[in-house]
Amino acid sequence: MTQFKYCYGPVGSWRLGASLGVDPISRPEKICDYNCVYCQLGDCLPAPPDRAVYVQPQALGAELDLLKAPADYLTFSGRGEPTLAANIKELLFECGRRRTEKTAIITNASLIYSEKLRDELSAFDFVIAKLDAPNAELFNEINRPAPGICFDEIVKGLVRFSKGLRGRLAIQTMLIDRNKAYALDFAALYSKISPDEVQLNTPLRPCPAKPLSRNEMALACLITGAELKRLGADGIRIINVYGEETPDVLPVSAPDTLKRRGKI
Repeated sequence: MTQFKYCYGPVGSWRLGASLGVDPISRPEKICDYNCVYCQLGDCLPAPPDRAVYVQPQALGAELDLLKAPADYLTFSGRGEPTLAANIKELLFECGRRRTEKTAIITNASLIYSEKLRDELSAFDFVIAKLDAPNAELFNEINRPAPGICFDEIVKGLVRFSKGLRGRLAIQTMLIDRNKAYALDFAALYSKISPDEVQLNTPLRPCPAKPLSRNEMALACLITGAELKRLGADGIRIINVYGEETPDVLPVSAPDTLKRRGKI
């Protein structure tokens, strides 16, 4: 029997350093309301954007009591979209009772239109929200969301969330061939949302989508940065997956970690 069911890692992260994963879904199957063309966990029908309780706080707390591995962040992520867990605030409280690290969540932002969810997310030290398209047409093509998820509502929700946020907000964009030519359009959205950081990523783990080269990513960073400066938003930091160091970290449970990273 695997010792840890709800926690995995730590993993070396180019964005978060040593990141100890907390999976608030923790199901064998992927539960996500997107079916992104680049998903490392494979192709599947997107789940309805309905929230439910998957992990009991006491069970997570019991695992955290056993974990001794140090980390820079406790990161809510895993096999699916973490905000589909209806009790992330309670799970976050359990983390805070037992660990001293900063907390992060990596979300597709599908439910960011909800004031309740924005309130829950504001309790994290660092929120990394996905934005892979500059318009609804590309959003539907790349992220292939469940019915009822609206691109414009996501952007509005991100703008609202950014205002008055005590912690840090990053917008992550996964660049592939289909959206790499839209750097100017993305920059306009970044300027509107006003995050602390923009994280330009490309799919380096096994998946159907081809990653961009280092030169292509460097060009995207250059164009995005220049346009943000032109828009008066050059205070937004830009990083990319090729330009940041990833620390070597030994996970407490290698099989559970590889499973959540689409490698087994």
